[in-house]
Amino acid sequence: MKTEITATDDGLRVDNVIRRVHRNVSYAFLQKIFRAGKVKIENRSVAASHRIRAGDVISIYANLPPSGEATTIPDPNSDYAQKLRLQFKSMIIFENKDIIAINKPARLAVQMGTKVPICVETLAGLYQTSPEDSCRLVHRIDKDTSGVLLLAKNLATARIITELFRENRMEKTYLAVVAGKISGSGVMDAPMQDGDRKLPAVTFYRSLKSSNNYSLLELKPRSGRKHQLRIHCANLLQAPICGDVKYGDASKSGELLLHASRIRSESIPLDVAAELPEYFVKFLADNFGPGADFSQGK
Repeated sequence: MKTEITATDDGLRVDNVIRRVHRNVSYAFLQKIFRAGKVKIENRSVAASHRIRAGDVISIYANLPPSGEATTIPDPNSDYAQKLRLQFKSMIIFENKDIIAINKPARLAVQMGTKVPICVETLAGLYQTSPEDSCRLVHRIDKDTSGVLLLAKNLATARIITELFRENRMEKTYLAVVAGKISGSGVMDAPMQDGDRKLPAVTFYRSLKSSNNYSLLELKPRSGRKHQLRIHCANLLQAPICGDVKYGDASKSGELLLHASRIRSESIPLDVAAELPEYFVKFLADNFGPGADFSQGK
C-alpha cells in the first residue's frame, strides 16, 4: 500500500513529519521501513534523518495505522489537560516570544510512540495559547536523559534553530557520571551507523572529578547521532555512563546519569542552563563529596 504526505514545513526530519500524521506508528516500525528503502521523496529512498522542504511529497510504501491524533491525547478542555499544562509550565526555564526551553525530566519521552501515552510534544501542544503560537521541537534528547530541550514557538524560529544545529552553531554541554576513572580531556571520534550508512560523530570530553571508581565528565558533542554520548563513552573510553544497562553498565540500578546541562549560541544569542535532578545531585554528593557545584556545566 502506498501512502503520500505533502510536507508543509521546511527543515523537519522526515520521520518526524510521518509521525505527526500517523501518531500510532512506532519508532521501531519506522526505522524498519526506512532501512528497507520504503520511504521515498521524488522516487529516491531517504534516511529517517533526511530534512524535508515545504512541498515535498513523501511516499511511504508500507501499511500504516490510520492517520489522526492518538487516543492518548486528552481533551484540551479537560481537567486532566489543565494538569498537564501546569506540569509543562513547571519545566520551563526560559521563554520569550520565539523560544521555550524546558528542563526535561528523565523518563519523559520527547515524541509520541505506541507505548508512550504522554510526551513533550503532547504537553507543548496543550500549552500553546493560540494556533499561531505552535510549539515545535527543534532537536531531541533521549527519553532517559534529563536536561535542556528547546522548542520553537513559530515556524520562522524553528527554521533558524534547526539550521544552527545543522551547522554546529549551537553548543551543547552534557554532564555524565561514568563507571571508571577517566582523567584529562580529549576527543572521541568514531562514526555512527544510521541504517546502511556510517555518519561522522565527534564528542569532546573533559574529566571534572574522579572518585570511588567513578568519573564526572563534561561532554560536548559536535554531532547529534542517536545515543552518541552513550556509545562513545562505552566503546571509546571503556567507561559506560552509570545507569546505562543497554551500553554496558552492569549495576542495573538507578537513573541514567546523563544530563543536558547547557545550550548556548552566539548566533541567536542564547544561553540556557538546567539544574541537575535530585538523584544526580545525591549521587555526586555520595561519591564525590558534598559542596561541589557542577549543575550548569559552566
